[in-house]
Amino acid sequence: MGIRDPRLWLAGALVWGFAEATFFFIVPDLLLTAAVLVFGLSRAFRLSIAAAVAATAGGLLMMIWGASDAAAARGFLLSVPLIGEDLLFRVHGEMEGVWFVDLAAGAITGAPFKIYAVEAGAAGINPLIFALAGFVARLARFSLAIGLAALGAAIAKRLGLKRIVPYGLALAWAGICAFYISTRLAA
Repeated sequence: MGIRDPRLWLAGALVWGFAEATFFFIVPDLLLTAAVLVFGLSRAFRLSIAAAVAATAGGLLMMIWGASDAAAARGFLLSVPLIGEDLLFRVHGEMEGVWFVDLAAGAITGAPFKIYAVEAGAAGINPLIFALAGFVARLARFSLAIGLAALGAAIAKRLGLKRIVPYGLALAWAGICAFYISTRLAA
């Protein structure tokens, strides 16, 4: 089946979700929004569930590391591209408040999930509660991304621009990435 093989996309969602929650710095939203164009919203949503489950597993791994050796885990985080001390301090402070709200907001404001996981471990937060909150936050973020991709594709099709939808998605992601990178480099 090649590029349209659903098993390949499922494996990609699982690996990318786990990787981004641990060491990778490019969000799985790219794969998930592309899945909207290849398969449609329903399958993309199922893939987002898989990515959120894998991200939760990766987050729990990072949480365990944060609980056992927070300094080493934080040092590792600083080696991940675009993560700086400002994000570590921000998330560390957020874990002292209503952290699950900040975790959900962080998914949209550019604070990586892996930082919340390390800080949750360092703070001694219950792993089951963190896993549940983490899953919900990741799934909400992925669902928002695929929903926006589906909406954009539907609008483009309605305007007779179906052929440019993949280019529009690529351009949107290039703009989002450029904005995030420039913001992080300025921090």
